[in-house]
Amino acid sequence: MSPASKFHWKATLALIGAILCWSAMPLFLRSFIHEVDSWTANGTRYSFALLLWSGPLIYFSLHGRVRREYWRWAIIPSIVNIMAQVLFAMCPYYLEPGFMMFLGRGSILFAITWSFILFPDELALIRSRLFWSGAVISISGFVAMNLLRGRAFSGATSTGLLILFAHMIFIGMYGVSVRYFMRGIDPWISFPIICTYTGSGLFVLMFLFGEPVRLFQMSEGRFGVLLFSAVLGIALAHTLYYYAINEVGVSISTSCSLTTPFLTSIGSYFIFHEVLTVGQWIAGLVIFCGAMLLLIAQRHLGVRRHPGPAIPSAPELEEFETIENGSKL
Repeated sequence: MSPASKFHWKATLALIGAILCWSAMPLFLRSFIHEVDSWTANGTRYSFALLLWSGPLIYFSLHGRVRREYWRWAIIPSIVNIMAQVLFAMCPYYLEPGFMMFLGRGSILFAITWSFILFPDELALIRSRLFWSGAVISISGFVAMNLLRGRAFSGATSTGLLILFAHMIFIGMYGVSVRYFMRGIDPWISFPIICTYTGSGLFVLMFLFGEPVRLFQMSEGRFGVLLFSAVLGIALAHTLYYYAINEVGVSISTSCSLTTPFLTSIGSYFIFHEVLTVGQWIAGLVIFCGAMLLLIAQRHLGVRRHPGPAIPSAPELEEFETIENGSKL
């Protein structure tokens, strides 16, 4: 079996883990809307994630594993991430969790388009029947589930829809920019660097536009939940996602994320009493079937020839090729 046709079990499990973490995030954020504003929630959560990753980042830096160029390459993905995070945190204040996750998944159209343009290995999927079958099945289930909502656009304001559309554009660019600019860099190094930029930016925005004083009005338990959401949805989920997109690509990873709205709606059903009909359950299962085909389609990825600025120098080429071949984690 050639490296191009390898099924990456570790990356697949990492992707599943990231999807599960992100499915819970709208529920967490929705529960905070009466306690803290979106700027404060974002700034606090990313600052805590930055604090968690600062130790490992310092350790890797002291051991010479963090090149100076990494910080320059991380600027664009960080800007994209800041915009995506700001818009995402604002959505629950205007839209229901289930609705924002359903419509927000339209970002995969942007992600797949840019992935085919920028990454030759993912362009090979254009000839894969498994990929297109999985994508069509998942999207069909996604659309059916959205149409079967008894209150499909209930509570959706024009402001909320505009914010969500802007979020779709930036979140669609996020994985693509990370893979393009940070290729060949271990996710436990690339994400802490991007988290440093993102966390710093959101921390400043929190004091400019938010009300951080409201954090002192939260109970210890609720503040602990806020920090836990940072561990789950930022520190852990993004690192797992970085590992997944490096191995199975952005197209497959983002397409599989269509399962996220169904998982979020299940949680919203129990917490916020959003109703799931029998048809929606069936549609959700259809999405899962499509996601299974998408995961199998990773065997049809082409040989990885990543573009982007992260080109290793000659002394590091041997180590870089080892990472690319998957023999070094």
